[in-house]
Amino acid sequence: MTDTKSTDDVTISREMSSSSSKTSSPEKEIVPINRSVKKKKPNTVSKSLVGFCKIAAKHLPLVFGVYAMGYFNFSIAWILGIVGITAATDQWRKERNYRMSTARASAIYDDKDVIMARVSDLPSWVFFPDFDRAEWLNKILKQVWPNVGHYVRNIILESVQPGIRESLKAYKLGGFKMEKISLGTMPFRVGGVKVYDKNVSRNEIVMDMDICYAGDCDIRFSVKGLKGGIKDFQMSGMLRVVMKPLISQIPLFGGIQIFFLNSPSVDFNLIGVVDVLDMPGLNGILRRVIIEQIGAFLVLPNKLSFTLSDVVSPIAVKIPEPSGVLRVRVVEAKQLMKMDRVLGIGKSDPYAIVTVGSQEFRTKTISNTINPKWDFYCEAKVESLRAQNCFIQVWDYDAGFPGIQNDDYLGRATVDIYSIAKVGKKDMWVTLEDVKSGMIHLELTWFSLMDDPVMLKMHAAETQSLGLSSALLIVYVDSATSLPSARTSSKPDPYVIVTAGNRSEQTSARMRTCDPTWEQALVFLVCNPESDDLYLKVMDQKTGGELGMEKITLVSLLTLPEMELSHQPLSLKNSGPESKLIVSIRLKVMVPGQPIEGNDSILDTGDFATEPPRTPPPSAEIVKVKPEPKPDVPVGNDTQNSTPAPSAVASDTVSLSGTSERTSSLDKSMSSSTNTLSAIKTGLDRESSIRRRQKGGLPPGVVSQVQLTLRYSSQRQRLIVVVHKVSQLPGGDQPDPPDPYVKLYLLPDRSANSKRKTEIVKDTVNPVFDETFEYTVAPIDLPARELEVSVINRKGRFARSPLMCSCVIILGHHDLSQAVTQWFDLKPSE
Repeated sequence: MTDTKSTDDVTISREMSSSSSKTSSPEKEIVPINRSVKKKKPNTVSKSLVGFCKIAAKHLPLVFGVYAMGYFNFSIAWILGIVGITAATDQWRKERNYRMSTARASAIYDDKDVIMARVSDLPSWVFFPDFDRAEWLNKILKQVWPNVGHYVRNIILESVQPGIRESLKAYKLGGFKMEKISLGTMPFRVGGVKVYDKNVSRNEIVMDMDICYAGDCDIRFSVKGLKGGIKDFQMSGMLRVVMKPLISQIPLFGGIQIFFLNSPSVDFNLIGVVDVLDMPGLNGILRRVIIEQIGAFLVLPNKLSFTLSDVVSPIAVKIPEPSGVLRVRVVEAKQLMKMDRVLGIGKSDPYAIVTVGSQEFRTKTISNTINPKWDFYCEAKVESLRAQNCFIQVWDYDAGFPGIQNDDYLGRATVDIYSIAKVGKKDMWVTLEDVKSGMIHLELTWFSLMDDPVMLKMHAAETQSLGLSSALLIVYVDSATSLPSARTSSKPDPYVIVTAGNRSEQTSARMRTCDPTWEQALVFLVCNPESDDLYLKVMDQKTGGELGMEKITLVSLLTLPEMELSHQPLSLKNSGPESKLIVSIRLKVMVPGQPIEGNDSILDTGDFATEPPRTPPPSAEIVKVKPEPKPDVPVGNDTQNSTPAPSAVASDTVSLSGTSERTSSLDKSMSSSTNTLSAIKTGLDRESSIRRRQKGGLPPGVVSQVQLTLRYSSQRQRLIVVVHKVSQLPGGDQPDPPDPYVKLYLLPDRSANSKRKTEIVKDTVNPVFDETFEYTVAPIDLPARELEVSVINRKGRFARSPLMCSCVIILGHHDLSQAVTQWFDLKPSE
């Protein structure tokens, strides 16, 4: 052995080589991850000398700088600082290179080699039983990859390059131009495929693909005349593919939509002169711009849509209609970490970033505080109700070179949008993840979309007083005809700028044509449709001149059927006599605070005509069940007599549907009566349990009970624990009641990373907390984990925090795919 490498790299290399030697595939022998032992060649000494000279030349400026500082009597602190920064940068590069080599191994080798090499990075089909292996799909991708490369190249030049150019102007980096785009010979790899067969309309096929790209792409560009490039580009995420509507002709579905549910993870290295940006902090500019452009192209609410049949209109495939709008009010935060310490006094300059899909909103920065009050509003369009989440990140602002990586991380919170839509509106404190302390106060409101102008008058007054949106506008720009030429020598490169209110969006440009076809949809949030106008302006990309414009008053849409203008040719002003712009416009009213009911669709979108809701048969009965009282004490210790959480409280009306049409009317009546009696019996049992509880009937050895909500998100691999309240703690008859709080540990881990605790509630034996905590747990580990819940008395500033009572919950005994809310018995401390 002549070469020495790190232990992990050697392990991966050896295991990959041993696995490859068992097969006869020539590719696995030709493309190893880390080239292992090679025989020395006669020019080994000369190569070593050249390598030594390169290393010496690379570090010569640093050595010279240190010498100069000593010569001019600079402080030793400058030398230590430079050495520290250099060491940190080298370590950061090593960690990133190792991460990239591991991802590249997953992209090159098949699943067997990946499992043999690195057990911790298994594909999704290993962790999730509902994901299927997709080796057949990977083989197809490998064969068609050259064709995919040509298509992606055109998309980057037409759509991505203009966006990057505009984004870099904000950093005063102009003149961006793509010079070479090659995706190489290694396609992206599909780790697993999940096809949904439940909660999906019969008019669509929905599947998720866990993809990972770590190929040998070669991308060259220039910025202000400086040559640069991207190598080792890597991207991974969950890609959703929707095929609909289904038709009776080949190819059996009329359109296809491709998009990421959330922003994918992206990593790459820079080469060339611009490699100076490839360091922590500065490298965030280009990274952020590229991620933003990927989000603007492929992350919800943006989609890549295709029409595959002439039977289906492009409007039906490409025009979006979100499920609704989520309004987020970031009220305040408390107990944030102290990142800036001056003379022992800690402080932070916090701000928050709210992200829903590719939509990102930032609050203002509050200086010198760990308890900021923002009172910030933002509104996000939600395309997929069940699949999307709302992410809130809190950062400590540090002045310096632009880029988010300069700022200190203060934690993050994740909100399930579907849980908000079920209740309509929710005001809550959320504990920040990945940090020692910190909570954030959020107020979230779900808005349903309707096409009734009467609802606009009912709900618009309060919203417009805050300067927020009251309606959603969808503009589909189809095409234009007979546009004039901006220059007599050539045809124009037209694109359309659409302005609604104070926001403008534009389509991509079509090269050298007077009859362009865009087929692009743009979505706007409108404050007041009764006073706002819509402006459509056709521009020439070459000259920047205007080719025509048109103005539409939104109030005119309120009188149209379903408030929709379909495939309307508009005559353009300041244009040719026969110039037309063909558009479709839809207006939807935002109705606040209405909880959704019975909406179990995977996508929850209205892109295509879906199956209408089924009304109950005439024989079905609607039984009104009187809501049971809500006492401060739990209902016994039976896990089946559970009280639902506030976020999961259903309607007090219980619908008892009738049986199928094949069943006789007698069977329907018997079934309905049985369900009615069962509901009445359940209510009586709960009331009797409450009376027994109030009389003091506790099980032997049980002091009190705690109400929790447990749920596991397989998509995020998170265990969510909501601590609602504790009842009948000991000490209620004492003159000085306890100051309780709840502490959690996810066993067997008892470290600080596993500890979670609520706020302290003063002087009570029936504290109410309603605080949410999360743990990162792999699905394969969840059944073996246990949750320890302890109630501790924090009476007095210097109290020893005596343990009052506790319990251990075995997570494997509960089905956590759905939220489980129930009371758990607490036993006294010994």
